Amino acid sequence: MALRDLLKGFPFQRWLTPKACRPLPLVFSQFREVLKANNQALEIIADMGEKLSGEYLFDLRYVEATVEEMIAAMRRAIGAINILTQDQCATLHEVFASMEARVRAILTKRDDREGPPLLWLAEVETRHWPLVGGKAAHLSELLNNPKVRVPEGFVITSRLFHDLLDLNGIRPEFDLFEQALAESDINEDQLDLLRQALQKKVLSAEPPSGFLDALAGFLKRLADLGGPPLFLAVRSSAQEEDMDFSFAGQFHSELQVPPQAEPVYRAYLQVAASLFGAKAIRYRRQVFPEGGPMSIAACCQRMIPARASGIIYSVDPMEPGSQKMVVVGALGQGQAVVEGQVPTDFFRLSKEEAPRIVEQIIAAKHEALLATGGMDGGLAMQEVPEGQVEAPCLDEPILLELAAAAIHLETFFKRPQDIEWTLGQDGVLYILQSRPLLITESAREKHLLSEKLEGYELIAADSGRVAQQGIGAGPAFWVETLADLKEFPEGAVLISHRDSSQFVQVMHRASAIVTQVGSPTSHMATLCRELRVPCLVGVSDIMDKVANGEEITVDAEDRRIYRGRAVELLTYQATTTMDLHMAPEFRMLRRILREVSRLNLVDPLMQEFSPEGCKTFHDVLRFIHETAVLHLVELGRDDRCLPGGLARRLDLPIQAGILAIDIGGGIAPDAPRDQIPFSAVRSIPFRAILQGMLFPGAWHQEAMQVSFQDMMHSMMTTPQDTLSGQYTGHNIAIISETYVNLCFRFGYHFNIIDAFCHDVERDNHIYFRFLGGATDIAKRSRRATLIATILEAFDFSVKTKGDLVIARTGNLAQPEMERTLDILGRLIGFTRQLDVQMTDDQAVARYAEAFLMGDYGIVAGK
Repeated sequence: MALRDLLKGFPFQRWLTPKACRPLPLVFSQFREVLKANNQALEIIADMGEKLSGEYLFDLRYVEATVEEMIAAMRRAIGAINILTQDQCATLHEVFASMEARVRAILTKRDDREGPPLLWLAEVETRHWPLVGGKAAHLSELLNNPKVRVPEGFVITSRLFHDLLDLNGIRPEFDLFEQALAESDINEDQLDLLRQALQKKVLSAEPPSGFLDALAGFLKRLADLGGPPLFLAVRSSAQEEDMDFSFAGQFHSELQVPPQAEPVYRAYLQVAASLFGAKAIRYRRQVFPEGGPMSIAACCQRMIPARASGIIYSVDPMEPGSQKMVVVGALGQGQAVVEGQVPTDFFRLSKEEAPRIVEQIIAAKHEALLATGGMDGGLAMQEVPEGQVEAPCLDEPILLELAAAAIHLETFFKRPQDIEWTLGQDGVLYILQSRPLLITESAREKHLLSEKLEGYELIAADSGRVAQQGIGAGPAFWVETLADLKEFPEGAVLISHRDSSQFVQVMHRASAIVTQVGSPTSHMATLCRELRVPCLVGVSDIMDKVANGEEITVDAEDRRIYRGRAVELLTYQATTTMDLHMAPEFRMLRRILREVSRLNLVDPLMQEFSPEGCKTFHDVLRFIHETAVLHLVELGRDDRCLPGGLARRLDLPIQAGILAIDIGGGIAPDAPRDQIPFSAVRSIPFRAILQGMLFPGAWHQEAMQVSFQDMMHSMMTTPQDTLSGQYTGHNIAIISETYVNLCFRFGYHFNIIDAFCHDVERDNHIYFRFLGGATDIAKRSRRATLIATILEAFDFSVKTKGDLVIARTGNLAQPEMERTLDILGRLIGFTRQLDVQMTDDQAVARYAEAFLMGDYGIVAGK
């Protein structure tokens, strides 16, 4: 059985089998071409992401030209990986073609009409956002958020809106209307006539063939979920609604709609026609004076029989510096609250770690908007029982639960939020929508911000590099290993030694991220830009300056970190966030980056990496990079590909028995033909590994005593291909100036390190694999656990299976790469005979602590 077969189920395996052997220098040259093409595409994506910071001016021509440049770079990267792998990744061409089509649809403003007419909210993906509109896009995100409850439902997408225009002959009037809106000198009377005609025609539009049957199927599935008798809220979800612009109250909603296809379709037509309502057009002209087509979808959700409903602002819009939240609510359905039909209770709550009520004004509530109770649906104002008239609509526990949800949503969306909520008759709190809260200029602090900030202690000034602009505050939370992420608290500032794409697990809860080591072009930085998490990387000694748990404020605009919660800075953030997002160029670029920069393939050891799993440009580039690395690893293991006669023995003070094969710049030109001294090694990653192996005390020359039983057990259970596998009797290092593929065989264990290390952080990687031993499987598995524990402490992503360990890390600056490779060299020496001492589980913790403390002598009992 081949080791390759043993590793089935681990990522990439079906992509890595070499079709034919080529000279390793040629393969390495092709590998470098993959990295070069990948970098070109990633740099373009990073540049586009930086434009969204608001520091740069750009126009639509920049967006169009950059997209073409990016598509060309992606094609080069896909071509390069297929040259390297001899067309084993040919399906990437087809996968990327669909992605390219979606981006081009955004450029031509047709991305709202290519997709299904019906989509379940729970199945909405980022690529569907143009189809489902802003409100439904946000609700789909929250539906999978364990911190809040959202009613189930589906979306009638903007695809149906465009189908209605085409099938009912409305398209010419629609195009004429949109053209009139874009003109600088608008004929108001003509525009109003067009608007009214469009409204009338949409209201009488006939559905496409088969649509009502499909709609009936969705309604049946929703009813089958159980619960109280089903009625629906059919609410607008226009393209930009609840994104950067609220469109609050501009479009129509139909509530308590009976669950039959015909009534729901007619309710949808009311919603769609409201796109051409007089007040909606006035609002649209104010926020989009440049014009541009706009479509509408409808979100159809289960109506919640409401005990009370209302709005919560996560920041008091009249006093944004007060760190308070505001709640208004009334009994019954929330439509009466937002339309001002009933008196409302008012609550102000502190925005502390444990919120509390600081003010409440309770109104006399004689009427409430409630369901009529009939099968035809509908709502009506009804008299409130006498005992509830003077009572608050929410008790304290529910208010505090609502406040906690608002704080979470503000952290999740990285902006102050305007949140509509309802409390069901069963006492369950639901979120009906969450949109950006715009705080006006008049509410800003009038005095100079810099004067107020002088009262705060500066922890770091002009330090590090900005990965994503923004301001965040909260308790510092150290992440020293990936296991720490499980304990990450809501609203904390993540502090770590170096960046990791694994931080995406908690980005929705983080107010900011600061790392000592990292790059603004890393995968983590891309994720921060995508999710708008303020982030500084490369802030030296931050873990020495900030105590775990202390409150800090991160200004990732001016590269400053303050001790304590800088309220004035957070107020400034709340009142200026929206200003940057209103230009049409900005909105288009952001929509393109949703398709381009989102990273779904985060961890190659924990996820199935395949072309079919790629959903964005960034996913494709990540897959290409990981596939290239693994292809190089496998070729390095294949002795058929080794150039004959080029192996040269290293002369080291330890008995490592390494033969080096130099494929370019790995050994000094004037080195001896054989017996190469350490001083002649020029390969950056190989030299770092050797330096670790030669570290005093790390390599143990004494042989460990192995029992006859352990030896026989090992011989009977070790896979036969590893007993007779590649490099038997030798340890081979294939090296260049920036690359090493090191294959070790010591007794019955086998070790591979593949590393690329130079001054471009994004290219750098380390792949580590360990298998086997000379004892029983229990002891070998404990040694594997020991190795995994140590590797995780140095930020490796690790996967184990029995006595097999596979680990990866990368995207590190060259000095950090060399430090990590040095540690791996020490680890090889420290653990190579340690399996015989793994007699119990306590030994794992004992030896891991010793290694991390530098106590290498423990292996020999010193």
